[in-house]
Amino acid sequence: MRVLLRRVLVLCALGGWPGAAPAHAVEPFLPALAEATEADVAIARRLSKDGPLEVDGQRLRNLAALRRFYAERGFDPAWTDGAGLAPAAPGLVALVRQAEREGLEPQHYHPDAIERRQGMADVATLAELDLLITDAVMEYAVDLRAGRLTPRQIAAELAAVPPRLDPQEIARAALAAPDLAAFLTGFTPPHPQYAALRDVLKRYRTVAAAGGWPAAGEGPVLKPGMRDAGVPALRRRLAATGDYAGKDLSSTLYDAPLEAAVKRFQSYNGLSQDGVVGASTRAALNVPAARRVGQIIANMERWRWMEDDLGERHVMVNIPGYTLKGVAPGVEPLRMPVIVGTVERPTPVFSHRINHLVFNPTWTIPPTVARNDILPKLIRNPGYLKEHDITLYESWAAGARKLDARGIDWRSVGSRITRYRMRQDPGPKNSLGQVKFMFPNDFDVYLHDTPARDKFSRNARGLSSGCVRVGDPDALARFLMEGMADWTEERRRQVLDAGETKTVWLRQSIPVHLTYQTVFVDDAGRTQFREDIYDRDGAFMNALMKRLPTQQTVAQAVD
Repeated sequence: MRVLLRRVLVLCALGGWPGAAPAHAVEPFLPALAEATEADVAIARRLSKDGPLEVDGQRLRNLAALRRFYAERGFDPAWTDGAGLAPAAPGLVALVRQAEREGLEPQHYHPDAIERRQGMADVATLAELDLLITDAVMEYAVDLRAGRLTPRQIAAELAAVPPRLDPQEIARAALAAPDLAAFLTGFTPPHPQYAALRDVLKRYRTVAAAGGWPAAGEGPVLKPGMRDAGVPALRRRLAATGDYAGKDLSSTLYDAPLEAAVKRFQSYNGLSQDGVVGASTRAALNVPAARRVGQIIANMERWRWMEDDLGERHVMVNIPGYTLKGVAPGVEPLRMPVIVGTVERPTPVFSHRINHLVFNPTWTIPPTVARNDILPKLIRNPGYLKEHDITLYESWAAGARKLDARGIDWRSVGSRITRYRMRQDPGPKNSLGQVKFMFPNDFDVYLHDTPARDKFSRNARGLSSGCVRVGDPDALARFLMEGMADWTEERRRQVLDAGETKTVWLRQSIPVHLTYQTVFVDDAGRTQFREDIYDRDGAFMNALMKRLPTQQTVAQAVD
């Protein structure tokens, strides 16, 4: 009878068959179970309650997975014995108390509540202890590897896909592991940049805990040789981070040693190394240490969203760094500057595979570009399309008739311009340049050449409509077509010079990762900071403060 009632309790609590009674309908049966003072009954009682499951005011975030995990065990305790001890608890508590080194929050994993219940033998307390440990194991593993937030909780164009982890399977495997702490540590992201950022986080936490560094304050543009009352504050700010080693912190003269310190600071903040303290340099100087800690944690989280294997050969774009890197075994990485999307039309973050190139591409102008960029130019100059080798079609239908843009009142057309299709022919005026690198995706973005080469000399290069313009398309084509012996440099040049559009499929697609790294460690081991051009770090910190009570969007138990 008792086994049958337990089975009813399980099925009702989990909704195990269509039309099953809700959990509260089981309450009348619980007195019949009360005479059995085993922890499994106490666990079943806690999991059968409607609504969130809380212990000491802390919500257990993996309720659905907890129900499944204990149901398959018949609600037997997983970690505790009848004497009130959980042998795995001390190692677990010690591990999660150090969660800050991973950029995580120790109290999310119930260390205090677990410790308080160790050695307490009453059944209700043992049930709570068992549930707390299981929830902590699930939560810590998921947070460490997949992250606490999904990319889409930050912004719609963050389309990275974190690893899918099943908390129930994690708990099963953890229970079988000989060393629980070692098992959980195995969920650490495998990327070298993550490990490097963990060390950076430790250093900057120490600096922030000691009070950080003084702000450089506000003031005019400072150039070498000037005197200004704000120079001493600049000296103190740079001395605090070791950039300025001079002894005189009170001089108002912007001298050569201070100039060298400013250039050093500019070099690892992605700024023009001109020694001029303008608006961008001053803004970077005034970022407090606590904000840097938050940025480091945000970047560690973004590495959790990356797949384990980036590809032995791959392309990685760092959007706020305005750089592209091509990685291949045994050779120096390919590096080049890039131009990325504006704040209004940001380049999305996701991974895909480049599978073909188009030489001498045409450009079909996207509706948003037509509405926002082309329309104002047509209103001012109806001959704009002809001057830029753009053909206008009356609709997007196949075989649509060509139109003369000069005969249309564009001011009256307004936003209805999107009903027209516009296509730019190959040639020196084509906005995509001579080659585009394709990885078909929902955002309709890709890498491409550009005729506007002068823009690569700018320091801040958020200038595109979302696609990524590459600084050296020839070098990128060579990198991607490595091993395609029939596509020699000479043949590529002949195709480009001919001016005809030609699609070339790669023999093997190459992973491409569009990433958002505002903090990273360079090849020389120096910590680099970049401007948070789309405010993704700020959005992450704000979202983390409002962290949702469940993580079902990050890690969902498999039905």
